[in-house]
Amino acid sequence: MQFRKYILFFIFAALLTIAQAFAVYADGDKYKSVPVASFCVRELSPAVETDMDYTYWEYSQWEDDRVIYLPSTADRHNLVIDFECEGALCLNGVPLVSGGTDCGRLRVMQSNLGCIYLHTSTGGLDKLDGNRYFTETGTALMLDDKGGVVYNGEVEKLTSHGNSSWNYSKKKPYNLKLPKKADLYGMGKAKKWALIANYLDHSMIRNKITIEMSRAAGMETVLDSVFADLYADGLYRGTYELYERVNINKNRVDITDMEEKTEKLNPYALDQYPRVVVGAADTNTFCPDSYKYYDIPEDPEDITGGYILQFQLWNRYGSKADSGFVTSRGKAVEIDSPEYASKAQTEYIRGFVQEMEDAIYSETGYNSLGKHYSDYMDVDSFIRAYLVEEISMDIDAENTSFFMYKDSDLTGDGKMHFGPSWDFDFAYGSFPTSRVNENGEKVYSYRPDNLYACKSPNSGYNEEFIVQNNLSVSGTNWAGSLLKKDEFIKRTAKIYYEDFVPHLNKMLYGSEPLIMQTARAILGSAEMNNARWHTYGGKEYCVFGSSSGADYMGSVELVSDYLKKRKNFLDEYWISYYNIEDISTTETTTETTTETTTETTTETTAETTTETTTETATETNSETNSETNSETSSETSSETVTEESTEPTTARPVFFFVYGDVNCDGEVRADDAAFVLQKTLNSAFVLPIENKTDDWKKYADVGSDGKTAADDAAYILQKVLSKGFKMPCEIK
Repeated sequence: MQFRKYILFFIFAALLTIAQAFAVYADGDKYKSVPVASFCVRELSPAVETDMDYTYWEYSQWEDDRVIYLPSTADRHNLVIDFECEGALCLNGVPLVSGGTDCGRLRVMQSNLGCIYLHTSTGGLDKLDGNRYFTETGTALMLDDKGGVVYNGEVEKLTSHGNSSWNYSKKKPYNLKLPKKADLYGMGKAKKWALIANYLDHSMIRNKITIEMSRAAGMETVLDSVFADLYADGLYRGTYELYERVNINKNRVDITDMEEKTEKLNPYALDQYPRVVVGAADTNTFCPDSYKYYDIPEDPEDITGGYILQFQLWNRYGSKADSGFVTSRGKAVEIDSPEYASKAQTEYIRGFVQEMEDAIYSETGYNSLGKHYSDYMDVDSFIRAYLVEEISMDIDAENTSFFMYKDSDLTGDGKMHFGPSWDFDFAYGSFPTSRVNENGEKVYSYRPDNLYACKSPNSGYNEEFIVQNNLSVSGTNWAGSLLKKDEFIKRTAKIYYEDFVPHLNKMLYGSEPLIMQTARAILGSAEMNNARWHTYGGKEYCVFGSSSGADYMGSVELVSDYLKKRKNFLDEYWISYYNIEDISTTETTTETTTETTTETTTETTAETTTETTTETATETNSETNSETNSETSSETSSETVTEESTEPTTARPVFFFVYGDVNCDGEVRADDAAFVLQKTLNSAFVLPIENKTDDWKKYADVGSDGKTAADDAAYILQKVLSKGFKMPCEIK
């Protein structure tokens, strides 16, 4: 039977009031089986001539009802329903013909995003979802939220994507390859794309906010993404993030494509040449000082670049890296481009990275050749890549999905650059774990009050695991070694405050924080996604951890709250290493920095540890609580002494544009001064931003004397007006 426009008008009008309902039926799965064999809604995108714009209703096991998921392009007054049933169809208890059976509730939900329709060669994604090594083909129609055509054509390959995100997700992620380059949603022309499911991230925005943080902080290469609803052969698959992939392209990593040059010089496809391993038993074996390559006969004249490399976990290196090498300290490096590297290419880049690593681990920063680590790497790009992972508390930090690239010496600067940042569904507190390095340092991904990204061992696993498996690896990772160097840690603090903090303030604070804007932009789609996959509602719906709110925005709040705590800890940590003489916009003397570093470090530890310990005790298991409490007891005592002291806090090095921004909106203006002055005088003045943050006292103490007084307001105002006013602590 087929019912057209006028019937649909009444159907959707009648169901509109319950479209957002989530009441659970007392009868459990009473309506799991109904006499309606199929129910299909067509003409979901009427502005486009296509037969791909249709969807079937789907049964919800959580609500014991049926749901129709509509894209933003659907016109509820102009749709077509096809259905097959035993007998007649009843609508709201009223038979359309006669008779009928109670089939339960029908919910209609509609997204606010663009959509992607897939038509696969096998008629669905079941075969690919059940076999990650299967390659699907088909066609795709991609539309924006207004119904405009973004892409309409062939899909050359649809394959599995990811490791944990594939293995532990019911909603699978995919890699998408088009037959020729296409500009999708304004992200630039490319063949290769990823459809990220974000199933393990109940906020679905951890990757997106990291992209924007990387961009705001000035990373040289930043990938982009767009959210869209995915339909495959009539079945709604959920909210997906169409993501650029890490490859050589003028719109992505814009360096020399050496693989393309190599292909032109050789008669066969590069993957057809035999693989050779040196220093290990076979190509699947992890072994320090080993490498593997393809025995390709002809190389380009210049083999200095371009290369894209990725750190890899020791136990994935064998299966993931077609070409690659392991450094003398056990750092596994996958060569992503050229994917099929020749012997000469592998030996060149292996030697370059080994020399760089030797300099990194040297106490002086120089290797045996007399070359400094900065001769090999763009230091600022490494710092930015490290800080992205440290701020986000990415559990994969510098172990996997950590990319770097080197251009040809003929067209580039001859140095290794780092980025783009990639894969953050296990960040911002979503995956509770810990790491122990060979120095015995233990760090926790669920505690925002410790450094993590710079503390993990080279292999990516705990020291005891390394010993048990006879892995010959040494040292903490590259960032951990570099942060032992005075010039590097000061530069890191400077970049943190100048390039990251202003954006973090805008992301987390203000009348409309960016993180909330990002979430609300996909809210309609996110609620449909939850109806399909139940990706919020509490920790019982989490595969790992407990980062799941009562509703979608509650899940986003958990990310925001974690990041606020993280930022507070890092603000206090890096201020100890901040060198004011490096900042041309301030007039503060350098004596302050020298005099107060030690005291500030002690104070910071005491202030932040106890607060987080309390939270950790309620959020983690008893074993972790015991461990955490024992580790922090001595620091807690230190805090008590600090609080009882009547002496003013010694003046510390203060980055004015952080501590003057009492509104936490990323700007320092006269309203900050007015806010402090009125608060100091206990007047009734209320700034609109006041209720958005409780950190104003901390950020208002620009004089660093342990008090918030009128002189702080005067200091801010004079600085804003570019006058010569100085606080007493500056003159000291």
